Amino acid sequence: MSNQAGKQKDWVLFPYNPNHEKSIKIDFSGNTKLANGEKGTILGSKGTSAKGTKFIRIFAQVGVLFRGDDNKITGNLHAPEVAPNEKSLIGWLNDQSETPNIAGYQNDPQQKNEQQTQTQSQPSNAFDI
Repeated sequence: MSNQAGKQKDWVLFPYNPNHEKSIKIDFSGNTKLANGEKGTILGSKGTSAKGTKFIRIFAQVGVLFRGDDNKITGNLHAPEVAPNEKSLIGWLNDQSETPNIAGYQNDPQQKNEQQTQTQSQPSNAFDI
């Protein structure tokens, strides 16, 4: 996961490609009760094993990304498999690359009093890659 300058990226997202063996199409979405009593989002993807057994892979929503007016993509990630604490994400759309993607870096979040005042509005534009 490196950019043109060669610096290693921490994360990357690719659009769904039905011809790529590692692409995952989301077939189901729903919710589950979390340990803290809140609702969490879960996603499901149909699959078939080499022996023909059908199954559904389940994924959990672990973060959210927003695209700003400056085309910078920011958000957060909270996945114990990735890091024990929440991470702040920053990334960019790489639509001119051989394989278009959204990629960037993850950092430890700043303390609330260190952050600049930001508008809480969420842009409605979608990630069209």
